[in-house]
Amino acid sequence: MNNDIHNNEPYMSFPIIAFLLAVAAGGMDGYTYFIGKVFSTVQSGNIILLGQTLATKNWSHFFTVAATILAFGIGAAITAVIQREDSKDWSFKVLIIEIIILFLLSLNITTSNLSTMTICIIISFISGMQGNAFHKFGQDLVYGNVAVTLVVQNAFSYLMKGFFKQAGAFQKSALYSLILLGFGFGGWLGTLLTSNFGNKALWFPIIIFALIYLEGKHLEKKSNDKLKLNPAA
Repeated sequence: MNNDIHNNEPYMSFPIIAFLLAVAAGGMDGYTYFIGKVFSTVQSGNIILLGQTLATKNWSHFFTVAATILAFGIGAAITAVIQREDSKDWSFKVLIIEIIILFLLSLNITTSNLSTMTICIIISFISGMQGNAFHKFGQDLVYGNVAVTLVVQNAFSYLMKGFFKQAGAFQKSALYSLILLGFGFGGWLGTLLTSNFGNKALWFPIIIFALIYLEGKHLEKKSNDKLKLNPAA
């Protein structure tokens, strides 16, 4: 998250937040791939599927994948608008939007009237919002919390740099590896939950987003109270 625009950046850039967001992203991917054979977050996978469905002339799946990619891009664009309009709490607003939409999708009364394609598109839309809102942890480590290619690259790159005695490289490699673990765990659990509970599997990322939001607001309140007691701090 951009340091210059977010007043709660120290909390949102904690490695544990990056891990939890990756777990949530993996969970959403596990759900959408199980029900529609399309990724909601990993757009590199969708690009390959786009070419594959084009080659096999599977037009219905082709349009599902294409619409999912477009929805992801629109979600990222909407986040840029929210960021511009609210320079203070915009990342918290993104979390709330994700929670509300996923909650509605988890209700059978809602999803029974939606096609699988529509559900995947909606989840890809909020994934685009998430990807644009959260992309940094620590002071200088950039990661894609809705993609894995850069994370894999950095995990192994810093691992090798560590062997060449670069200061802090092993720690950075471990942090990126933690993100990969989050993706894998989220994908596994998201698929398992979907196969057993259907739409209720969406409660998994909902709980994660709610925990991040509540803890962030708690720390924000503590910080504000501290400033009131000691304005010079």
